[in-house]
Amino acid sequence: MTAREFVINVTIILAVMAVGALLEIALPMFVAKPWKQGRRAANLGLTALSFVSNWLLSSVAAAAALTLRPAGMLHGLGWPFWAEVAIGIVVLDFSVGYLSHRTMHMWPRMWRFHRIHHSDPFVDVTTTYRTHPVETVWRFLFGIVPIWLLGISAQAVLIQRLLQASNGILEHANIRLWAPLDRVLSLVWVTPNVHKIHHSRQVSETNSNYANLLTIYDRVLGTYTPADRAMFVTYGLDDEEAMARASFEGLLTMPFEQTPQRAHAVPMNATINPKRSGLASSIAVAEDEPSNSM
Repeated sequence: MTAREFVINVTIILAVMAVGALLEIALPMFVAKPWKQGRRAANLGLTALSFVSNWLLSSVAAAAALTLRPAGMLHGLGWPFWAEVAIGIVVLDFSVGYLSHRTMHMWPRMWRFHRIHHSDPFVDVTTTYRTHPVETVWRFLFGIVPIWLLGISAQAVLIQRLLQASNGILEHANIRLWAPLDRVLSLVWVTPNVHKIHHSRQVSETNSNYANLLTIYDRVLGTYTPADRAMFVTYGLDDEEAMARASFEGLLTMPFEQTPQRAHAVPMNATINPKRSGLASSIAVAEDEPSNSM
């Protein structure tokens, strides 16, 4: 990715963040409570770091592609270009948006890094890129593999990335969506209400609604929770130490220090039934490992 392309991408993302922030003012879902000083600054610092990390990774991938020129399986099928683009978007949405996300909840060592995102005591547009660079690399790997193997077109990659970034911002935005409209849209699309369930402190709800664009993956794979409780969700983690780390440096170092005895990770084959009673106890929670075992 050239410097010009990087600036264009960042400009688009910042514009969407600005729109999301305006919607938060006009249609707030929750009244923002006073948070620990520096929370928003830490989130924006991680956002800037995420932009740079993605630029570096994309540049490396582009250089490798130009050098090795992988053909990919899609090129040999003779399908129309629009079909290849559509397939590429869906494949990347599943791999990057759903699969990489679910594995971070499933594997305790990756949960160490992803829990930074979930430790935010309030969810708004600044939460979107509250991610550790290790998580950025993890998601990148889940994107580059199908791109390489299938030969997904640059157009499909660009569209998917813009959709992922835009919807990621809007689904984290503190905006109120009319419940009947949410029920219709969430049949296919990940809405803000649907994603707010994922930021719940209840383990069974945290381990659901992983998808970024399409809800079909969660529905088919048994990890979908309806958004009926979105207005009553309590954000963050039960680990108060993690919740208290609001500084940029504190969030970056948190994965390498002692973590709680239990994480939100669950086995990949676990199913979630939101209609069962005792939701928090219906999922077996995986034990986290000491930090010195990494």
